[in-house]
Formats: sequence, structure tokens, C-alpha cells
Amino acid sequence: MLFLVQFLLSGIITGLLFPPFFLLPIGFIIYPFLFYLLNSKEYTSLSYPFHFLSGLLYGLGLLTILLVWIKEPFLLDSFTKKFSILSYLLIFYCSLYFGLSFLILKYFTNPISKFIILPVIFVANEILIANVVYGFPWISHSLILSSNPLAFSTIYFWGTYGLSYVTITFLLFPAIFLFCKNVKFKIILTIYFIVFIFISTSSILRSNKLDNVNVKKIKISLAQMNFSLNHKQNLDDLNVKYETILEVIRVNTSDILIFAENNFPYLVKDNQEILTLQNNLQQTTHLIIGLTRKENDKFYNSLYSINNDTIHTFDKQILVPFGEFIPFRRFLKFMEIIAGSTDFALGEGQRIVGINDELNFIPAICYEIIFFWKLINDENNNADFIINLTNDSWFGQLSGPYQHFYLSRLRAAEFNKPLIRVSNNGISAAIDNFGNIIDYIELNKKEVKEINIQIPELKNNFIYYHRFIFYFFILLFLMGLFLNKKNDT
Repeated sequence: MLFLVQFLLSGIITGLLFPPFFLLPIGFIIYPFLFYLLNSKEYTSLSYPFHFLSGLLYGLGLLTILLVWIKEPFLLDSFTKKFSILSYLLIFYCSLYFGLSFLILKYFTNPISKFIILPVIFVANEILIANVVYGFPWISHSLILSSNPLAFSTIYFWGTYGLSYVTITFLLFPAIFLFCKNVKFKIILTIYFIVFIFISTSSILRSNKLDNVNVKKIKISLAQMNFSLNHKQNLDDLNVKYETILEVIRVNTSDILIFAENNFPYLVKDNQEILTLQNNLQQTTHLIIGLTRKENDKFYNSLYSINNDTIHTFDKQILVPFGEFIPFRRFLKFMEIIAGSTDFALGEGQRIVGINDELNFIPAICYEIIFFWKLINDENNNADFIINLTNDSWFGQLSGPYQHFYLSRLRAAEFNKPLIRVSNNGISAAIDNFGNIIDYIELNKKEVKEINIQIPELKNNFIYYHRFIFYFFILLFLMGLFLNKKNDT
């Protein structure tokens, strides 16, 4: 029983390493303590079901803190509030993967092999959670270092899963002093020393390489309107929102003016609804705005790219289950009370939008930004920057908006592209291709902020090499198996 309590508390404390807390020093205590528990003779002698339960409780503790915001969308309406308990099903489901992890770790009786395997198993958790069924790549250890410069160089070269692995290993590192007091200890220490020297050197090399690159200079405006999410608004309320947007457009002189996801208050059935916006644009200003549109009896969550001459549309291609559509709707009719009777349709086409002959961008609406492997491809890898429109009002005031922001921030460094993020209620920001925040607008603040940004013409990245991290994980897993087998014999 004591073990179960310890694993639950370990999970809860681990949750404090993530945004917005970032209590990183605790990680150097809690991860070695977790490793100590997993290797204690009393615990390793317990049954496989007990190990699964231990992992489940660790996952429940961790994810209850990490995903504390998950109930917030239900609390926006007095009717849906009573269904908020359903949100915890996601926490329970994802915790099952930690139970499976602990089950696998029981097989490894050699502390050194377990030290090698543990980060790999935890990253495998992330991969499974991100890809099974509809996927939920929000749960990522890469978030722990997402405010640290080390993360930006690591994710550039190693990718998201590589950063997660480095983060876990980094925090687990003190544990080797508990178990490795011989030559093996020296070998492991040397290997990890070389790895971290390589990462540091890579960061310097990258910085030097981009110092003298040609850049395109543009002025952008982030329009954070902080509109209410009240579903019971009448036509007068919508008209006020429309006039507010129109007034911002009339006076803005930036190269690009960007509003958030679904900021346009009316349903767009044809482009007539937004011609007034186009007609009020300054001659040199390009408008980006999120809206809901209807075409052929289908509804789309869309991004409109507008200048004085043209209107381009991008429709969201990764929809939120139970938010924008109900999976297996005919079997889950009761969910219509929460998510509505009509699903949004999936967008089609390439994920790239042009501003003019010299500028184009990768669009990402809401949590599309966390599906990093679906955002970039051969067609858009040379895009100049990324624009992420979102409405984080759904996530409440706790950790959700901060985690979503930091997940977005990592994409800039990973793809080596500046990222412009506009959220209805914040956090809106301009981030350079190194992951540095150029400027931002605080959460729950209404503001239109002009920012000068530089877009480097050099667009190379290591996206296509990030897949090799999987071979590295396989190699580590085989190494762990070998050491474990050798220990048994």
C-alpha cells in the first residue's frame, strides 16, 4: 500500500515540472526517487498486476496535474457543467499507458539496463498516446524544458521525441550515483558527458551558421480581442464584435494583421460576409482571420487570408474529438448535448498559404500545432513562417493556455521557422526561429500589438532526420535487453 501512495505522490510532484510551474530542480529529486522505488528489492518482488497498478497511479497523479484544465470546456455552460466528470476519462485512458510501462520495466532486473530503458519506455508512451485512435500529443516530456534554451537546440537537431528523451535522462542522471559505483558507472558517465557536449556544441554551430543570413523584415500586428465565449449572445452582441474588428482593420497599417481562431462573429456562407473587411483594408495590409464557414451543407473551421485583391482559405484538417466532431456518433447520441448535432468537416489541400510572391506561411488552427509530424512536408518545408490561430478561452485560467503556448513555441525551433501565434484571450506572441519570444500579449488582455520581425531566407531544418531517433531508441532498448540478459546469466 505504501508503494502505491509513493507512486501516486511521485506522479503529482512530477506534474509540477511542466508549465506553468517549471519547478525543474524538483525533477533532480523526484526522478531519482522514482528510479529508487522501481529498483527496490521489496517492490521488484511484487506481482505484475501490482506493477501495472503502480504505473496507473503514477500516471493518474502526473496527468491530473498536467491536464487539470481538461474539465474547463465543460464549465463554460451551466448545462454541460454536470458532464465535467467525463473529461477525466481521458486522464484515466492515458494513465493506462504508464501502467503498461511499469509492467514492462518489471522485466528489467538490472539497474543499469533499467536506467537505459526507462527514458525510452516513457517516450514510447508519448508516441503511443499521440498516435493511437485520434491521438493526443499534448502529453510530452519536452514541455519540461520548453522555457530553457537547451530545449531549442535539442529539438532542432533531435526533434520532439529526442527532446523528451534528453529531458528524462537529464533529470534521471543523479540516479546513476546510487547504483553504478564501478567501471560501468564511468562508461555511462563518459557517454552522457559526450552527448551533452555534442548538444551544446551543436547549439553554438547553429547560432554561428545563421548569424549572417539574409532576412525579410516585416511589421505584423497581433489582434488579441479577448472576446467572450458566451454561447447565448444575441445578434447585437455579434454586431458589436464585428464593429470592433472592423475598427481595428480600418486603422491598421501593418504588413500583416492577424486575428485569432473564429474571431469573425458570423457564419460565412459565401464571401459576401467578409467583403466589407476586404474593402476596409489599407492598401499594403494583409489580413488573417479565423472563422466558421459553411459550404455544401458542411461546416469548416477556417483561416481566411485576405488582401485587396484576393481571398484564400485554409480549412482545419485535424479536428478535436468531442469538440468539433463526435466519434462513433450513432453510438454516442447522448454526447450531442455537449458537442452539438453537427460535426465539422475535415479540410483538404496543401498546408501552405501565400501572402504575396515573396512570402508564404504554414497555417495551423488551434491544437493542430501540437501534431508536429503532420504540419510539415515537401510542399511546405520552404515556407517562410508559421501562423497559429487559436482560442484558448476553452482552457480556462490554469495551466492549459500556458502549456498550449509552450508547445507552440517548440515548433518554431523544431521547424527553424518564425512562429506567429494569435489567441483570442492569449497568450499571443511572435517567436523567432530559435524559439526566442520577440514580443507577446499577456493572458486575458485585450490589445493590438505591432511587432517588427525578421524572417531568415535560410529555411533548412533537420525534420527529415528526426525519424532516426527511433533507430536510436531501438538500439538503446536492445542494449538494455542485452545488459539485463547478461545480468541474469
